Amino acid sequence: MSTPQSFRSALNGFNREDVVHYLEYLNTKHSNQVNQLTAENETLRQQVEALPDAESQRLLVASLEEKCAELTRQLKESQSRCAELEQQLEQSHCAVPERPAPVQEPAPAPSVSEELEAYRRAERIEREAKERAELVYFQANRVLTEASARVDGISSDITEMADKVMTQLTQLQVAVSSSKQALQDASSIMGAIRPNK
Repeated sequence: MSTPQSFRSALNGFNREDVVHYLEYLNTKHSNQVNQLTAENETLRQQVEALPDAESQRLLVASLEEKCAELTRQLKESQSRCAELEQQLEQSHCAVPERPAPVQEPAPAPSVSEELEAYRRAERIEREAKERAELVYFQANRVLTEASARVDGISSDITEMADKVMTQLTQLQVAVSSSKQALQDASSIMGAIRPNK
């Protein structure tokens, strides 16, 4: 319905039909604005109800902090185990087979077979020491690899969780901002259509 531009003059005032049409126009316009604001208010209320509450956000952050602390503890344990294995590796490299104490009694000159046996015994001890050192090396290497894999997994988990939290916080901030703006708009519209006293 179009807005009447002017009222026609009649005897003793305005034309009655013009006034009635204008009042109907104002009433329809006011009803439409009230309906629109009511619908916007309901939509905003539903959006606010759909937002995650502060308690669930706090619980999520607490859970993430607890998991981060557990992963940090596991990382420290892995580093400690790695340091122990490295120390064992250094000790095995430094270990030198001790020579038997010299016999106080004068020994007869060693025969060729005794020298050969002593040589074989020395070779065997050296081989065993190398095998032990290699075993410790492989154990230390395996622990380092496992620790590195755990740290990579922990890092990706923490990054993923932090991204989720940031996304949810951003969505919450956007929703609160849009709700605030919509409520301000609704308030200004209500002030504009408020009938004069």
